This record gives sequence, structure tokens and C-alpha cells, in this order.
Amino acid sequence: MNAIAARIEACERSNRRFKRILILQSLILIALISTIAIRYAGAAAPAAPASLRVSELVVVDPKGVERVRIGGDLPDAVIDGKRIPRGSKAAGVMLYDDRGQERGGYVTWDEGDNIGLTLDSRKGQTALFVAGPNGGTSLQMWHGADAIDIRSDEDGSRITRTQAGQVTFQQPAVTAIGQATCSEYRNGLRSEVPGGLPAEQIRKICLRRFTQEACRTCLSPGQ
Repeated sequence: MNAIAARIEACERSNRRFKRILILQSLILIALISTIAIRYAGAAAPAAPASLRVSELVVVDPKGVERVRIGGDLPDAVIDGKRIPRGSKAAGVMLYDDRGQERGGYVTWDEGDNIGLTLDSRKGQTALFVAGPNGGTSLQMWHGADAIDIRSDEDGSRITRTQAGQVTFQQPAVTAIGQATCSEYRNGLRSEVPGGLPAEQIRKICLRRFTQEACRTCLSPGQ
């Protein structure tokens, strides 16, 4: 009986040791798995990049319509299904309505080196706030052929109203257009438009900013 009792007690001690070893191994395994999981989670979540270098970024709404475009070479505008050339390469931010039509932007133009904020209706551009490379600044708002232009440049600071494409009010009035502006007009505004513009278009642009007499004197040959 004593021998049997001794064996039973030995078996129980062995069983208790086995349980302790099993528990210890389980704890070690759990700790190891937790450590690996934590390290894997840290490795799987990449750190946020310090900077992002792209040539274009397009944001779409839930319907997949492009609403914002940030680009280094923006495409021409499309208004009422018609492609409208910008006249110069442009870079910046463009905004689009729920139809995907351009409604404005904040851009720089390569030709002329101007920077501007544009606002468009669904029919075309209606407002422009632009600054030139040499300090000239203009805020323009228009509806059809009627417009208001608040401008400060080498020809002075002034408010100009145009109706039907011609100046009807200007204060203070510019009686003589500056030589720098006249040279740009006679050169077809090539610094802003590649290849320049035809003389008749230049004349119309001049008449939206200055009186007929001032434009006639500025654009006349030999002046």
C-alpha cells in the first residue's frame, strides 16, 4: 500500500510540474505572438510622407465627377461642351461644379508671368483678380460686354466702366497711354499670348481699358 501511495503521490507531483510548465510555455507563446503582432502592425502602417511630389492631383465627388484639379500643366477649359483655349500654359488649382464644368481657379500663366483668381459662370468667365510680374494689379467684373475694372498699373490707379465694349466712365481719366503699354499693344501682346493677337483684337482690348482718343493715339503708326 505504501508503495502504491508513493507512486500516486509521485504521479501527482509530476502532473503538477507538467501543468506549471504548460502554463509557463503558454504565457511565453502569448507574449511572443503579441510582440510579433505589435511589430507587424507598426510596420504595416507606413509613416505619413513628409512631402508629396506629383504633376497632377484630381479630387472627385461621390458620383465620380471631377471637382478639384491641382496641376502643373492645366488643360484648356470646356464650357458648354466647347474647348476654350487659355492662351497660355497655366498651373494651379481649378474648381468644377457638379456637372464637371470649370467654374474658376487660382492659377499662374507661363506667358506674361501673371497670377490670377478667376470666377466663371456656366457661360464663361465673369470675374478676374490678377497681378502682373511688375506690380500691376486689376480686379475685373463683367456681364456680357459691360464691365467694371479697378486697376493700378504704370498708367495710374483708376476705375473704368465699359458698356458695349467701350469705355463710358473712367476716374481719373487716362489721357495718354504709357509707352510701355503702347509697346505691348503694338507687339500684339506677345508677352502674354504666344504668337500675338491680330491688330483688330488688340484695338478692342485697348478700348475696354482706355478712351477711343487714347487708343487711337497709342496704336497709330509712328507713335
